[in-house]
Amino acid sequence: MTSVESTTATYEEIGPRICVTPPYYALGDLTSPAPGLAGATVPVQTPTGRQATLINLAEAGRHLAILGLCAAASTNPRTTRHYYLAHRGVGRMYPPVGTLTPLHGTASARMIGRNRAVAETELHDDDGNLVARLDLEYLVLSVPVFRRVMGTATAPDATVPGNPYSAPAPLTDVAAHTLSATAKLAVEATMCRGHFAGYPALPVSVAGYASLALFDHALEAAAGPDARWQAGVYRLQADHLAAAGQTCVVDVEPRAPAEPEVHARAFSGTLRSGDRNVFSIQVDYTTV
Repeated sequence: MTSVESTTATYEEIGPRICVTPPYYALGDLTSPAPGLAGATVPVQTPTGRQATLINLAEAGRHLAILGLCAAASTNPRTTRHYYLAHRGVGRMYPPVGTLTPLHGTASARMIGRNRAVAETELHDDDGNLVARLDLEYLVLSVPVFRRVMGTATAPDATVPGNPYSAPAPLTDVAAHTLSATAKLAVEATMCRGHFAGYPALPVSVAGYASLALFDHALEAAAGPDARWQAGVYRLQADHLAAAGQTCVVDVEPRAPAEPEVHARAFSGTLRSGDRNVFSIQVDYTTV
């Protein structure tokens, strides 16, 4: 027996099974034609910064990760609400072809154990050109387990702004030099709307966006105000959730590229809260 009774499931069936809600969830026309598969239209809401791309790498990751967890939820035999926490991922951004058109995402997912799921996702433009790919592994927690992990909520859910994900990353105390930089990110409930109800926590995509925005500062310090960059392959890992009320230290620094034959440079970004590593990302890139 499958976990989806009808031939095609929509957000009305899948929404109650997943952990994210609007405005963090922003997919359009979500459909699951079969358990483990999902497709949706993908909006562009976040500033691209210095990235030479149609959609910010972090925002592409946000929507694809959500689409992947929707696909996973459609095949999970336990149909109650679960938290699908993106844990590790490998992705790739592709050079833009033409101008921005409507974007479309697809995902294929499966449960690989009672508490883990994996998803393979792609993002295309209206002409079928590949914009981004992201393969993810999720930790899957029931509501009682998630509440035990998170403990008592430290901040109430925010009701404003309407869409915090359309605003620049609110970095403070930025210090940048020679492709390295450091800053602080105070996690507030207002930047966590829809992630998660009753337990506002920094979304992985916002952690990624903070790292990319800080790299923009470092690149400007090294190459000037007109510098731009194109991302290639990247890897991310999320180890802990930073709850609203915590402050993270954000760092970026140069590193060796994973694919030097494609991109000659790379950087790593990390977020820490106290002695905990919250998030890390490594990105190959080319300046353009």
